[in-house]
Amino acid sequence: MKLGLNFLPTVGPGEANAADYYRECLELCVLADRLGFSHVKAVEHYFCEWGGYSPDPCAFLSAVAIATHRVRLVTGAVIPAFTHPIRQAASLAVVDNLSGGRLDAGFARAFLPAEFEAFGVPLAESRARFEEGVRAVERLWREERFRWEGTFHRFGPLPPLLPRPAQRPCPPVFVAATVSPESFEWAGRHGYHLMIIPLVASHERLSALLDLYHRARADAGHPPTARMHVSYHLYVAEDPAEAMELAAAHYAAYQKKQIEAYSSWEGVQSDQYPGYEKMLDAVRATSFADLHAAGKVIAGDVDAVTDQLREVGRLYPGAEVSLHVRYGDTPHAEAVRSVTLLGERVLPRLSRAATAGGPA
Repeated sequence: MKLGLNFLPTVGPGEANAADYYRECLELCVLADRLGFSHVKAVEHYFCEWGGYSPDPCAFLSAVAIATHRVRLVTGAVIPAFTHPIRQAASLAVVDNLSGGRLDAGFARAFLPAEFEAFGVPLAESRARFEEGVRAVERLWREERFRWEGTFHRFGPLPPLLPRPAQRPCPPVFVAATVSPESFEWAGRHGYHLMIIPLVASHERLSALLDLYHRARADAGHPPTARMHVSYHLYVAEDPAEAMELAAAHYAAYQKKQIEAYSSWEGVQSDQYPGYEKMLDAVRATSFADLHAAGKVIAGDVDAVTDQLREVGRLYPGAEVSLHVRYGDTPHAEAVRSVTLLGERVLPRLSRAATAGGPA
């Protein structure tokens, strides 16, 4: 099983200035690189303390690229609706070159009405802008004398994009999909990889959506060897009672800021996001204990966390697991402890199980 780190900041100036936060996150990335983690992932969000310290994943991952040697760098994800495809393709290509070809390029639609309003982009255009943006970026990487005649952007013919990506013809492309069948089908039809979040959907629902994705891949003639990232909040400590107590407390702080961000859905409905107006009430009604009992968050001592990760491997065979270890008000020292225990004690157990032919 491959484990990586997922960074969705839930911090603001009242708790830590941005420079200190980025320095501490880079320390976690260097530690993860040394301990054999597979990747580092960064999101794109704006303004709210839920995500707002990560408006530019490419800038952060460029710093990670210089500080590390092995981990892959994942945009989890950038948002085509808010960025011109030429700018997006070029920024991602810089990260790929700085890292020596370690970029996995993940794209998402975005979903917070306040962010769309800030950029002057209608929610009704989100899917069309997303799909056009991903296709345009990929073709800018692959083609020369490229001309694009889309609904939202028209440009070219252009000389070859510079820099060219280090990975040829282009970095692996991932699509973030949560609960929309259209997203899973579109990603499969175009042969893209997936990023999913079990926190927001039941395993049964995700299984049906993944079946749709794999059928779409097969029908379009793409090979079945797709990659998939699954993301979880994780807290691990030596003492099981301490782990559960602190994990729940930090998640409550995370949830408070999540609710603040999701409040932009109040009074909003969109046929592009059916049911999203109900998310706020759903988050308010869900406790950490509920999520842990349902296997949607991971917490406990080394033995418990190892077992929970093995269960993730059983549910999503071959998935690369992205772990959010600094969520809510988790202090840096506790995040370092989680990464250290994962690298020194959990990963070796998972590796031995896989070598022995058992579940990873």
